[in-house]
Amino acid sequence: MTRDLADPLDADDVLDEARKVDLSDPRLYAGERPERIWRTLRRAGAPVWSPGLRDSWVVTRHAQIKEVLRNGQLLSSGKGNHLGEKATDVVASGAAAGMSLLVSDGPAHAEMRAVLGAAFTPRLMRRLAESTNELARRLVSEAADAAEVDFVRAVAAPVPAIVVCDLLGVPASDRDQVVGLTQAAFGGSGHVTAHAQMAAHAELFGYCDELIESKRRRPGDDVASVLAGAPMSRAHAVMNCHDLIAGGNETARHTSSAAAVTMVTDPRFWQDLRERSTDPDTATEELLRRETPVNHLLRVLLGDLRVAGVTMRRGDYVTLWVRSGNLDDDAFDAPEELRAGRRPNAHLSFGQGAHYCIAAMLARIEVGAIVRALADLVAGAELRAAPARLESNFFRGYRSVPITLSRR
Repeated sequence: MTRDLADPLDADDVLDEARKVDLSDPRLYAGERPERIWRTLRRAGAPVWSPGLRDSWVVTRHAQIKEVLRNGQLLSSGKGNHLGEKATDVVASGAAAGMSLLVSDGPAHAEMRAVLGAAFTPRLMRRLAESTNELARRLVSEAADAAEVDFVRAVAAPVPAIVVCDLLGVPASDRDQVVGLTQAAFGGSGHVTAHAQMAAHAELFGYCDELIESKRRRPGDDVASVLAGAPMSRAHAVMNCHDLIAGGNETARHTSSAAAVTMVTDPRFWQDLRERSTDPDTATEELLRRETPVNHLLRVLLGDLRVAGVTMRRGDYVTLWVRSGNLDDDAFDAPEELRAGRRPNAHLSFGQGAHYCIAAMLARIEVGAIVRALADLVAGAELRAAPARLESNFFRGYRSVPITLSRR
């Protein structure tokens, strides 16, 4: 048995112990141990070579993550944007290379980004902000009226699923089907639900194919129609449609489920919001920082890169642990504290550079709507059982949050 990396160790011990921890093992993420491991790895002061499904350099400090991302010309996402949790994930990442905004580089990436970026018009974002605020208030109100709810199922999961349907122009007759598929595909990231997830993703790809074809025949004012009419193959359009559903669900789902937990663990944060002593948008950014929904980003080096005295070689995998970077005390004062008025807040939750999350504005709308609804409608909360963490090396959030919300 290896020693827990939370133990006080000198720098050499940290490196020795880190080599024995498989950061790609999804079972590691069932509890709070990852945060303790990252804290110790940050003390190492430089990238660390780590074993796992794909051996990689582990970069955990905020400044070093930014330094790597600034060297975008040396980074490729063509072999996937995360470590993967099983061998089939690695194969799937390679198969999708160049077809999706998430796993493409250079001119191909820039072209797809231009197409999708143009679809996120100010008019569309304003409409989505209004409808999302209404939806969040309705679902939070219903949750507060219940004796007990699983906040993930009652609020955190349906809000982004419904909003993404609106974004893509999914017909009303199909929405229950698509919301159900997204629940199955993204509701239990990790090895526990791997087979059910794979089946749901396959069905979701099939639906995206049908949606793109229907939008080519009858385009509307939505992002799926933009994809259908773009100068890209049908396969590329389907892949990006699927990835928009994924991106539109995961960030908001996991940050919002964590927000419910903080109503119990960080009551001062919510008191400041209720008393209007801070701006909800600022508070939303703080939740996105401390409750970062993505653990890491994966890149392959196209050339040698030296960081903090360590030379990482061409062809090596590099994992950028953005959740760790957002908890780095060299970058944030008392980073473990949730401060509703924290400014500045240079978090890395949406990445940086060419691959900066194209749906960042959408995620802010979704999380912000839930934050406002909780602050306006809920006086307090009580956990009815221990929240269950996702067993996933990529996403950080909760599978379930059994909770009782009391009305204001």
